[in-house]
Amino acid sequence: MMAGIKNPRFRWPGYPGRGVVPYVIDQSARGFSRVILQGMEQYHKHTCIRFVPRTNERDFIRIFYGNGCWSIIGRNGGRQDLSLGYGCAYVGLVVHELGHAIGLFHEHQRSDRDKYITIYPNNVVRGEMHNFERTNPNNELIFTRYDYNSIMHYGNYAFSIRRNVLLTMKAKNGQRLYEPFEKPGFDESDIYAIKKFYQC
Repeated sequence: MMAGIKNPRFRWPGYPGRGVVPYVIDQSARGFSRVILQGMEQYHKHTCIRFVPRTNERDFIRIFYGNGCWSIIGRNGGRQDLSLGYGCAYVGLVVHELGHAIGLFHEHQRSDRDKYITIYPNNVVRGEMHNFERTNPNNELIFTRYDYNSIMHYGNYAFSIRRNVLLTMKAKNGQRLYEPFEKPGFDESDIYAIKKFYQC
């Protein structure tokens, strides 16, 4: 871990030194409240990021039950959505999507990733290749060595046309790659990188 969006205007208020992220849990996602708060608690315990219930802040994230697990990257201004849909009720997935919301890219999309993993585009579900494209090095900040165990790293069969049969990515060191939902939360380098990213 990890790479983050370079332009500081996409970071949340309090930067540098901390990040304060107002949020609303939509009625549609109330059934996920417990796992959402558990994911936020990992940030509160290990980093200077604080997720706070929205009062009247202009910029905030709305967590709702949508189509899949996804988030806008960084603070974009106004209301921005974070979707936790069917199959997303895992602490690791919540931590992953909140990572995008504070400005983090996927680890496997780092501009230097080809030194560490091999991608198999022909095995990726149509329309999902954007999840595997490398980040423009001019738009990213890289904080640590490549981390196969990062909460921001996908697993070997992510978006595979034949799940558990055809690999979509493989670590060059042969290590198994786990999905975010299989992880309990942050790896140590995730915590270090978030602190560097928000200068706290």
